[in-house]
Amino acid sequence: MQIFVRTDCTNLIDVDASYTVADVKAAIEARQGVCCNEQRIIFNGKQLADEELLSLAGVEEEATLYCLGSLLGGAKKRKKKTYTKPKKQKHKHKKIKLRVLKFYKVEDSGKVQRLRKQCPNCGPGTFMANHFDRVYCGKCTTTFLFDKEATAAAAKGKGKK
Repeated sequence: MQIFVRTDCTNLIDVDASYTVADVKAAIEARQGVCCNEQRIIFNGKQLADEELLSLAGVEEEATLYCLGSLLGGAKKRKKKTYTKPKKQKHKHKKIKLRVLKFYKVEDSGKVQRLRKQCPNCGPGTFMANHFDRVYCGKCTTTFLFDKEATAAAAKGKGKK
């Protein structure tokens, strides 16, 4: 009997009812050079095992078998990660008009006084940030810590006023 085997093209193969699927794979390997281990034979939507007889699989005269290449993969789909903590919001830079006026104070006599300490490493014009226990330069990361006893005394003095 003759069967059709579809690969990239259609092949006509002469077989007997006692042939196995492995015999069909060997015939395809002889014609097209595709290794038997890399072939999958499909008939009526089912993949046929190598040791299965064609007559038991239901293959009749002029039936069409499909030969596909075996594919890698088929791994289990990974579960999407769930986050328990909410995402941290990034700091947004605030645009404040005339912000530079907070760094200087003009006295009645016309003299300009600087309100913030300037960084000794970076030079004039680079002001240091005031924190509760330190002053910090964001440009060169210089940090000066306040004396804890002096800040505690200053805090008590503010509270009494």
